[in-house]
Amino acid sequence: MNTLVPKRPFRPHAPDAAGVLSWVHLGDLHMTRAGEQNHRDLAEIIDELNRSFAGSVSFAYLPGDVADDGSLSAYTVVRSELDRLNVPWCAIIGDHDVHEQSFANFLQGMSEDTRYAFTIGDVRFIAMNAFDVPHPASFTISSDQLEWVRRELRAATDAGQTKVLLLHCYPSDLKVGGTELIKILREGNVRLVDMGHTHYNEIANDGRTLYSATRSTGQIEEGPVGYSVTNIDGGVVSWRFVELGKLPVVVITSPSDERLLAASSEIAHGTLNVRAKFWGQVEAVEATAHLNEESFSMQRVNDSAVWEASITAPAEGIHPLRVSFKDRSGKVATDEIRIVVGTRVNRDLMERDQDNALEAWPEHGLLGTQLGPNKYGKKW
Repeated sequence: MNTLVPKRPFRPHAPDAAGVLSWVHLGDLHMTRAGEQNHRDLAEIIDELNRSFAGSVSFAYLPGDVADDGSLSAYTVVRSELDRLNVPWCAIIGDHDVHEQSFANFLQGMSEDTRYAFTIGDVRFIAMNAFDVPHPASFTISSDQLEWVRRELRAATDAGQTKVLLLHCYPSDLKVGGTELIKILREGNVRLVDMGHTHYNEIANDGRTLYSATRSTGQIEEGPVGYSVTNIDGGVVSWRFVELGKLPVVVITSPSDERLLAASSEIAHGTLNVRAKFWGQVEAVEATAHLNEESFSMQRVNDSAVWEASITAPAEGIHPLRVSFKDRSGKVATDEIRIVVGTRVNRDLMERDQDNALEAWPEHGLLGTQLGPNKYGKKW
């Protein structure tokens, strides 16, 4: 008999002392039995998060397809690892989680609710259920849930909050409710939809909303196992995939990379406040920003993994901005983005969300090998 102690209440941590909100995304686990490769990988990920992320992220997120067959025994294996994670965690429902055409096992093992919302700092998260009909082929959002999302977004707008949706798939992959949800997202000015399902690392930008998906942990179709880290820094979204066992890693959290800018974003000018966040096995001791062959020393924000420097913006155009860190053991980690100054980048935007996927960005884990949102890859 599979027995599970009640899940700890989900109480995400506040943004760090620098005001940067960060969370870790564990790609679809597709767990089956103890001892298999995805279980061993999950155990190593939990170890790494406990060592290097526990004090500097708000929560960990599982985007559905937690159990490959929706069985309680598979959730028991997952919980054996999550119960020792020193980071609050939450999960949503994927198609494999309703393999038994019921929410019962997921609710017993992973969550108190099939949908819910929470606020961290000035960001409102809306965790949706893409399977209001509990069948793996349904991809259905009910009119009741759509109205709930609409109310949540209106309240977040009134509160001046940034909005993030947690959803298993691209809205355009929904069979019922997708068209209406897309309309609601546009009206509600949703900044990010954080997804599973695709099995690939992918980011799409339709000029209004970003859509991010992280490589599966249990059914990998590209590259090595790992997890992603997403940050929101004063409204700026940053994302990077972290290969398991490859720390340290650094992410520039502000200003925005031009690939992630919304069409209505203000373009950098005047003074740039360059900020970057570091994760490693030992602490960072030095950080430097590099812009147009000039280098600028960065200072750590007290009680935070964020370092920052004020830099005069360069001339109008697109410029590479690189940040390099050195940790106490002498290891070096870098990040590089493209910043836009005084001009706007014109893109040919497509109507369908997933058709706006970014090209390869290997430095951030986007390999450009996506064959389609879980449609034309391996026959799982």
